Amino acid sequence: MLSYLKVENIDNELIEFHLRQKNYYSLEGQVVTREYLINEMRCPDGFDEIDHYIEKCYLEGELVGLVDYQYGYRYSMIHDDECVWIGLFLIDQDKQNCGLGKRLFNDCLKKFKQRCERIQLACLVRNEAGLVFWKKCGFNEIGNSKYGDLPVIVLEKRI
Repeated sequence: MLSYLKVENIDNELIEFHLRQKNYYSLEGQVVTREYLINEMRCPDGFDEIDHYIEKCYLEGELVGLVDYQYGYRYSMIHDDECVWIGLFLIDQDKQNCGLGKRLFNDCLKKFKQRCERIQLACLVRNEAGLVFWKKCGFNEIGNSKYGDLPVIVLEKRI
């Protein structure tokens, strides 16, 4: 069974988890530092901190995943109380392709259904495995955008 812990501070466990995700961060060309994580994991400007969640996901006491989401945020930084935006969904690269991502997403889906009608996220165009995963989860492409200089595909799932 998966268990979850809300992130209150960026601790060494979280930094070490991100440092292990070399495959993902190589897609971004990003070097992970504490400062980078602080900047990336903050609530979007103009949105309520109370609706922003970062949760560590554990399997048998081991940190195996992370999800960062914001209720009330929609593509193009529009307020929409019926939408939740997944800012980051990351499964440890050594634990992928064994069903953990699907389990984590299904747990998120149960929470999201209580407050929202749709889920949106952006996936790096170069993240082919991520695009396959999200499409298997029932997401459809609704737009194209940029994350910094990197092209992303915006995806949505109605729930």
